[in-house]
Amino acid sequence: MMRNVFFNAVGVCAMLSLMASCSSTEDSPMNNDGYGTVSLNILTDTQFKSRAVDESYYQNLENYTVTIMKSGTETPIQQWKYGEIPEFTELPNGTYVLSAVCGDSTKTHYTDDLCVLGSKGFTIKNDSVNVEVACKPNSARVNIVFDEKMDEYFSAYKVNIKTAALNGAIYSWEKTTTGPVYFRVKQNGTVTMTIELTPKEGIGADTSIEKTYTLSPADAMKMTLTPVIGSGNLSITIEIDDTVIEHPVDIEVPSEWA
Repeated sequence: MMRNVFFNAVGVCAMLSLMASCSSTEDSPMNNDGYGTVSLNILTDTQFKSRAVDESYYQNLENYTVTIMKSGTETPIQQWKYGEIPEFTELPNGTYVLSAVCGDSTKTHYTDDLCVLGSKGFTIKNDSVNVEVACKPNSARVNIVFDEKMDEYFSAYKVNIKTAALNGAIYSWEKTTTGPVYFRVKQNGTVTMTIELTPKEGIGADTSIEKTYTLSPADAMKMTLTPVIGSGNLSITIEIDDTVIEHPVDIEVPSEWA
């Protein structure tokens, strides 16, 4: 199975109660068409599978920033750290977006940190509304493992990774790279991985294998590369989680290697 959820649940539940004006000014603290109280509850259930990320950071509510924006704009109307949210906040009638974020959402990939975020639109029409925002990582976890036998047949090898967020740039996963690495992706995003192989001197020319995968935020993918000798030729097996595919490399190896 190619996809596994590496981040089982990171939830942010925000309840926004907006109360309509009563019949007189004495019955309400404000006298606008729309107003209400903002109460925020952040729930986290992080289950990271890697020591590369400090899980406790994302469990700490104080690290979350909460923002209310008018729909169609990028300028916050209200913004707080979790611990700074006031008990009462006035909002006029209109359409808004409530968001919560922990981490830097502008990065294209992460190694020792993450970004957890979520957003939800809501409308105020002289009534009370409840808005629930579910947050999750904006990235997919990728881990590439090179079998130790790779050094027997190749003088150099790596995997070049392309994502939409990288915007034409390449992330080169070298044999010395320590994973996992978290790549920012959209839902069902395309991730292209090109395996670059340089055989040892005298046994063949450089070759490459390009594969394309679909990954969404909170997905996890583990790729294992292993060389295989059969009938005097060299092949590479690519194992994605539990699925193994063998790819011929069209390299004729010396008889003593077979």
